[in-house]
Amino acid sequence: MGANHARVISESDGADLAVIIDTDPERVRPLADRLGCAFAEDLDAAIDCDAVVIATPTAFHESAARALLELGKPILVEKPVTPDLETTRALVACAERRHVPLMCGFVERFNPVVATMRSLLDEEPVHIVGIRHSPETPRSRLSVVFDLLIHEIDLALCYMGGTRPSRVCGAASTAGSGSIMEIADCLLQFPGGAIATLSASRASQRKVRSQLVATPTALYDVDLLRQDLTVYRHRAHAQGVGPGQAAGYRAETVIDIPFVRHTGEPLALQFAHFLDLVSGRTDGCAERNSILPAHEVAAAIEECA
Repeated sequence: MGANHARVISESDGADLAVIIDTDPERVRPLADRLGCAFAEDLDAAIDCDAVVIATPTAFHESAARALLELGKPILVEKPVTPDLETTRALVACAERRHVPLMCGFVERFNPVVATMRSLLDEEPVHIVGIRHSPETPRSRLSVVFDLLIHEIDLALCYMGGTRPSRVCGAASTAGSGSIMEIADCLLQFPGGAIATLSASRASQRKVRSQLVATPTALYDVDLLRQDLTVYRHRAHAQGVGPGQAAGYRAETVIDIPFVRHTGEPLALQFAHFLDLVSGRTDGCAERNSILPAHEVAAAIEECA
């Protein structure tokens, strides 16, 4: 992800890529040369920067984020901020105390089909189904809950207008691969009765990113990979066809395929939002407040799983 972030920053009209910091010069220096920026191995090289993107392995998020926040540097940190809830809370509190913009890389928020979905959603959902499955990822040392499922948690909370679940249940499996959770399913129940059923896997044979969001009057079928959306509205149904004909069931459903405005690559849209935070054009307090809920639910799922 570091290489992807570096590319997006270098292509941005609103920022200059000053330096890439990494502990592996042999692997990363060619990227810096290609993008026309400096390369460094020590975090001190970020002191003269206006803002920083942290895309290290998750285990190193805390040390980098804490040091940069203490320097007053706005940061965009890849999700999760950390896989330890209390540590994440401490970093958010540090950012709040120092009035420094802090953003977590919930990049699916900037998926054009999610933006379209949220603009059409005019009723509170009654049922959300999210599936985020991928083939095996041998390099990952992070549980699938904080790696993949946290995206589905975050989107479910967005669709629910920020309402927190009143009940969280979860189950997980290592899929026979060792001690790290590779499959996790959860059930979230919200105070109004809505239910979210979310599934994540790194033991699948194909990549799946799909959602079903049901409201009292519509069903939204979302494909996050293809970035398309279909809306179903049930109109009528009838049992029995008529004299002399076999009994049957007939349903009438209206199908709508809304136009999804593709405004750009989600990672680039996320970075543009980060620039708005840095410049004060977007509410930094609201952004900080949006970080913890998904982390809290993810931690609850791991605890009960």
